[in-house]
Amino acid sequence: MSEEAPSSFKISDRRLFNPDGTVRADAERDETEAPAPINEAAPVAPPDGQAAKHQPAPKPAPQADPLFSEFVLELATNAMMMLGLIEHPQYGRLPPDIEGGRHYIDILAMLVEKTKGNLAPAEERQLQETVASLRMEFVGLTKRLASNARKDI
Repeated sequence: MSEEAPSSFKISDRRLFNPDGTVRADAERDETEAPAPINEAAPVAPPDGQAAKHQPAPKPAPQADPLFSEFVLELATNAMMMLGLIEHPQYGRLPPDIEGGRHYIDILAMLVEKTKGNLAPAEERQLQETVASLRMEFVGLTKRLASNARKDI
């Protein structure tokens, strides 16, 4: 019972360092067993041998954010209330406030400029259509008010 069966595998210590942190003398580094890690950040040479021009990696397409859509809708609703196009939920229909409506339209137009290239296609389309629609309503309202003012004179 004291005999041990010969093992079918060999144990080899591949540690490079001793417990005290010094390099082991009998430790050999076997470079062929483990492939070198691939450096993904390293530039790949073009097939024709010419130096590659630095091209930034394409940005991933932004995803639509429901909070952004709600924010645009809130600004548009405020603009429509200021222009008298919809009723205020608490006070009913208010007289048009041209400067207040213009203020909200300008905020939305500023968002179009400042977020150019950073929005999902659906968000960009929603924002541009909202600004265009509000601008048309603004022009129509100012023309009606100017026409009514001329009639009163």
